[in-house]
Amino acid sequence: MKGYLGPLGLLALALCVAAASSLDGSDPPILDYERLTRYTARVSFLFFLPVFTLSALSHFLRHPAVLALRPRRRQLGVTFGIAHLCHFGAILLFHQHQGTWFTADDSAALFIYALLGVQVATSNTPAARASGKLWRPTHWVASYALFVGFFTTYLGRLQASGALVYLLLFSLASAAWALRLAAFFSKRRARPLEAS
Repeated sequence: MKGYLGPLGLLALALCVAAASSLDGSDPPILDYERLTRYTARVSFLFFLPVFTLSALSHFLRHPAVLALRPRRRQLGVTFGIAHLCHFGAILLFHQHQGTWFTADDSAALFIYALLGVQVATSNTPAARASGKLWRPTHWVASYALFVGFFTTYLGRLQASGALVYLLLFSLASAAWALRLAAFFSKRRARPLEAS
């Protein structure tokens, strides 16, 4: 548990800021549930980025700070998982407040949340051992499904609103994808050289 205290403390602070920012201007202030879903999504995305890019980043940048984070990828991943499940909780609160519920259009998102649940539940040594060879592909699929969810969401929001915040979020998602691709092709080029 010791290695989780720093990331979880940072997450708690970020979620408190998101909740405080979601209060409207009335007296007494009332929680704006739609705003809460947006802000908790952004918090979880910011925790997702280092998890998704750390391996690729350390391939190009051998900085001590980057290398020090690699052994803590599991803690960072679990912290992101908790953050995104908090976002899911905000969505449930929004539906409850609006008197609505999920539709067929939400099937892909709900599938991604199911993958996230599996990912968090198996992010410990006993579960990883029990999963055997299925552990790595399961986490790989879940990570890319989450990335696609963020990427398509922010692309859609950018196209719909053109807001600067969505341009920034979409640019961060695009940069993360570009970094992963660059690391992949760099490793592919290095293998023939090593073999020769």
